[in-house]
Amino acid sequence: MNNRQGNQSLVLNCSSALLCLALSACTTPMHSQQDKLCQQQSDQYCHYFGTQVPYQRQANLALLNSQTEGVVLNSDENQVISADFYQETVLNLQLSVGDKLHISIFNGDDFNADVEIDANGQIYLPYLPPILAKGSNINTLKTKIAQTLVNEQLMHPNKIRISISPIAWAPIEVTVLGAVFEPGQHLINKKSDTEIKDDDKIHSGDQALDRTISAALRSSGGVRPDAKINQVWVIRGDKQYSFDLTGVMNGEPVPDFLLSAGDQILVPSSHNFQDKLVRPSQITIPGIRVFISNLTQPASSNSQSGLDTEATRFPYGTRLLTGAIAANCIGGAQSTNASRHVLLVTRNPLSDETDIVERSMDSLIRQSWQPQMNPVLLPGDGIACYDSGITNIREIARSLTDVLIPTSILGLL
Repeated sequence: MNNRQGNQSLVLNCSSALLCLALSACTTPMHSQQDKLCQQQSDQYCHYFGTQVPYQRQANLALLNSQTEGVVLNSDENQVISADFYQETVLNLQLSVGDKLHISIFNGDDFNADVEIDANGQIYLPYLPPILAKGSNINTLKTKIAQTLVNEQLMHPNKIRISISPIAWAPIEVTVLGAVFEPGQHLINKKSDTEIKDDDKIHSGDQALDRTISAALRSSGGVRPDAKINQVWVIRGDKQYSFDLTGVMNGEPVPDFLLSAGDQILVPSSHNFQDKLVRPSQITIPGIRVFISNLTQPASSNSQSGLDTEATRFPYGTRLLTGAIAANCIGGAQSTNASRHVLLVTRNPLSDETDIVERSMDSLIRQSWQPQMNPVLLPGDGIACYDSGITNIREIARSLTDVLIPTSILGLL
């Protein structure tokens, strides 16, 4: 009998200790000491932001400067391009490998042909030697063809009339640097198989819709929120052009400019996170994908724990509160589910470091109009929901029941 009472006392003591330990735990992971630093030292950058600590994505100036290192802008060579600039038309667009042209020579039908610039940058016309076309514009190419006809003693220089019409502009590679999500070399103006098949080949001319600065920026993941879009640079050889693209965001006219192979697009950083740039546009991404977890306890299979894909895809510019709603962090019984917490795991593009932002759902709803309390979501962010204290107690009681019932069955109670 004494042994039985001792066992009962041991189990009860263990259960009590387990209950006290569980009740003393936080509903979210233990707070870091940096939480206090964020509140006390405004000049100390933190990576953990507590429930009442405003979150502002700060910049690492050394990192931002290194992203454009090696690019030298010569103010003497700069040409500011306004919306009424139309000189850089198809006539002086530099030809690239793969461009297709229709060449017609007046009173020289034997030399007419539809040609494509080959890998060596040359074109071939009947009865003529190869002519270098890569890097030339249409007017320059006319001069080269005329000179070749004269050199071959096939036509008199005063009687040469040449017409060149573009049939299709080829995909080109450009380099995008600076305040974009995916800097590097990108292929633009590549048509899909359906577009190529649907082309009737009867007409001449090509819109080249995807050989623009906007297309290049979209191919690089879009401009970041710290981009200085009123001063975007295009570097072509020894020439430099400056563009003001703010019209993309506010509806004002935007300059027309077609890119050539090898162009460099440089997007400077303003060193500040600008919420107004976080929305779908011609120079930003249309939507983002985030990762969400809202499980009270681990699921036994992925199918039970998986969220619908539409709940993890949002328009660019969606804020944390909307993401928390999609994660089912809000709703349910007011008395038991209202005091939930949400964690945002985000990579700050201005510092290339990970920040953790914790918010109470009650305070997030009440302060949703404040950008620093309800930050925008960025590509690849993660959202995790934690239950309220009452829900935690219910889970603790369930765990104690799982311990006590087998114990009573074994005769220990």
